[in-house]
Amino acid sequence: MARVEITYPEPTLFTHELSVRVTDLNFADHLAHDKVISLLHEARAQFFIANDLLEMDVDGAGIIMADLATNYRGEAFYGQILSIEISLGDFSAKGCDIFYRVICKDNAKLIAIAKTGIVFMDYSTRKLVDVPKVFLKIAGL
Repeated sequence: MARVEITYPEPTLFTHELSVRVTDLNFADHLAHDKVISLLHEARAQFFIANDLLEMDVDGAGIIMADLATNYRGEAFYGQILSIEISLGDFSAKGCDIFYRVICKDNAKLIAIAKTGIVFMDYSTRKLVDVPKVFLKIAGL
């Protein structure tokens, strides 16, 4: 089976901690794969807020998810604290990838590496726009 390969680029720009809730568990009593995506979304929203932005307002542009890839590496269980690290990379004119590294703080195990491809859009015209300068600055570009 061919595996999705995701390399997390340094530096980490933001870290958000979340606990695994009982509603995040699957039939095997560990963190469900679909809930990982929801936890990534929460961390991403907090990353935007920490930078005085919103997913719907990055200097007037909103973001759209273009793709998602997740590489599951370990299990997490009810009550454990997850540290979700975020970095940015693979910039193009209209978007970039947001990378995530999910680590269990209780035992330092890597739970997942993921990335979401985003593009920026002017929702009033429904057209893609260039990556806002404020976002490039966050990335150190």
